Amino acid sequence: MTLNNIKKLKEERGFTIVELLIVIVVIGILAAIIIVAYQGVTARANTTKAQTNAVTVQKKAEAYNADTSGGNGLYPATIAAWTTYTTANPSGLGAIPSGVTLSSSAPTSSNGTTTVQFLVCSNATPTVVGYQIKYWDFTTGAVSTNVITGGTSSGAGITCA
Repeated sequence: MTLNNIKKLKEERGFTIVELLIVIVVIGILAAIIIVAYQGVTARANTTKAQTNAVTVQKKAEAYNADTSGGNGLYPATIAAWTTYTTANPSGLGAIPSGVTLSSSAPTSSNGTTTVQFLVCSNATPTVVGYQIKYWDFTTGAVSTNVITGGTSSGAGITCA
């Protein structure tokens, strides 16, 4: 090697440690921003899925009520009665879609995308007069305050359980 080549190698240095640390910090900040944004999008998507399942159950409850032959023109009296009705009616009218679970207890964050709470509302007779459907809201981390109702779900002498 000649003296000129050695001088040229000294001038052509790589990145300094400070420059590398700055790049690493910038990449870390960008990654943190992306992770937070992704979690928000995921929570909204899961809430939308749970809400869609709840609306589907509402439509099926209305179909059950409209079917005077299988549903007897009433809303489902129990979740078990609804399951029996679904099995006895192969037409699918009022059938709960696969992947959706009805429960009498509130959904949680672990089962909230597939489970909805179905409460039967009845009067003092006791005749089933309506229902309430609740789903898990992943953006708030609690059962949704937007309760889906059908028929008569409130008023004097009406209880939902």
